[in-house]
Amino acid sequence: MEKFEKELNQAARERREKRKPSPKKNELTVVSVYCKGCGLCVDICPTGTLELEDNMTSKFGVSVKVAAPEYCIGCQMCESRCPDFAIFVNYKQNSRGQANGKTS
Repeated sequence: MEKFEKELNQAARERREKRKPSPKKNELTVVSVYCKGCGLCVDICPTGTLELEDNMTSKFGVSVKVAAPEYCIGCQMCESRCPDFAIFVNYKQNSRGQANGKTS
């Protein structure tokens, strides 16, 4: 990883150290083939839940990982900030393939 990526991870760890785990369990889904490892989600996450990691299967060589899911508060800031739609918070599909049970 490059220097700025390591700095993003360090800042995320520092934010995480200042918090307690979330009382509500949230599920984060990262689609690694879409992730280019820009770090925007890591930077915006208020709880330090996400970190960047080396990923040799990614064409960019780096991608995001959910480092501490127990700290996620479900704010969806990472999801809204991701330019590649590579991360989702509390996204579930029912047996019919409908997102969150909503019909279109």
